[in-house]
Amino acid sequence: MEEELKATQGMLYTDGTSGELKVRRFIVRVVDGPDKGKERTLDAGTVLAGSHENNDLVLSDSTISRYHLELQLRAEGVRVTDQDSTNGTYLNDTRLGSVVVNKRTLVRLGGQTELEIIPADELVQLDDFEQNRFGEAYGATRAMAEVFAVLNRASQGDSSVLFVGESGTGKELLAKSLHQASPRKDNPFVVVSLASLDKDNLVAELFGDEKDPDRVGLLEQAAGGTVFFDEISDLSLNLQPQVLRILEQGEYRRAGSSQARPIDVRVLAGTKTRLADLVRKGTFREDLYFRLGVVRLALPPLRDRMDDIPGLVRVFLEKLGQDDFYISETMTKQLLSHNWPGNIRELRVVVERGMAIATARLSGDLEFPGQPIEEREAGAGVSDEMMDMPFKEAKGMLVESFEREYLDRLLKRHNGNVSRAAAEAGIDRNYIHRLVKKYEITVERN
Repeated sequence: MEEELKATQGMLYTDGTSGELKVRRFIVRVVDGPDKGKERTLDAGTVLAGSHENNDLVLSDSTISRYHLELQLRAEGVRVTDQDSTNGTYLNDTRLGSVVVNKRTLVRLGGQTELEIIPADELVQLDDFEQNRFGEAYGATRAMAEVFAVLNRASQGDSSVLFVGESGTGKELLAKSLHQASPRKDNPFVVVSLASLDKDNLVAELFGDEKDPDRVGLLEQAAGGTVFFDEISDLSLNLQPQVLRILEQGEYRRAGSSQARPIDVRVLAGTKTRLADLVRKGTFREDLYFRLGVVRLALPPLRDRMDDIPGLVRVFLEKLGQDDFYISETMTKQLLSHNWPGNIRELRVVVERGMAIATARLSGDLEFPGQPIEEREAGAGVSDEMMDMPFKEAKGMLVESFEREYLDRLLKRHNGNVSRAAAEAGIDRNYIHRLVKKYEITVERN
């Protein structure tokens, strides 16, 4: 038990090759000089080395400055930073300012002392996750048991987690479940849907506005809790340094302000895009990629966990208060024969529509509602008039029609409660307000 607690307290991460969960740890050892044999473990924060007694690693070498060197644990290794020392810090024959190392490395301080930085990562032995639910997420297959086991262990730390998976694989739900299992569970869980934010006021929406103290940014709303960036690949290059600042320094700046404000928030993110490809293209910062993906979790598509489908159908029916519906053998076969390009989200819609049809027929049997969703909806709503229009104009008309009808039904279902409607739709409540104003929709609040 003591070893388990020790492993939980360090910086959890997954490496890019095996995907195994490990605790990031380095040994800093003096291998030459008057203090040969001294060492410190770096498993959190920083280690300061120098001749002053307040250092973590106190060195008696007279050629070393009072505060000579800082070693900071990071997701990608150890940042070695010379503290403007008199006699310098050297890697081979190169005098260092600051550099990140992740392999066994020798650095020379002053004229006599040599430090060795030694990787000592510890593999975390994950217990079998024997339940078929983690928070609100369901999964009885081996693939999901492995996902739940990682999240169960990661929930007790504060490492950032990057959920990678196709659209509809449950990234947001798993992030929410991780938050609910963490010590931050009594504090806010805020979803930042980057695609739906107002691009003209993006900084103010994310970080608040100095000119309008009453305008609370999404990050400020998440203070003390967890923020989930949905589709982080949509984050523009000019905003990426600000998110990096939150991860590295625990601070941010409101729009129109140069004053840094402290913030305590855990950062989770989801993406269907390979961020490593964006890093190579120069559209995503490498340092932010490492900081976001301290723990990287690949979510299996539904077609790779087909045995979960019957259980997922039951979960959706329970949420709808219709768990007494009978699932016919015919429907089960149809569900299991479909490829599910829309993943769990598509399955949920199919269940809801199938239940609506069964209810309309006054039947207690749930039947598969016709063609798969993506085939059934192809071309839906395209009138002859639209076919005679230019593509861009026709597309705009179809999108507006969808937005208006979707929003009207969504708000009616939640009795005009914008916050609940936004939570179900997975979009920001300010985006709903803008659409309500755009389409002049009357919101009836009961």
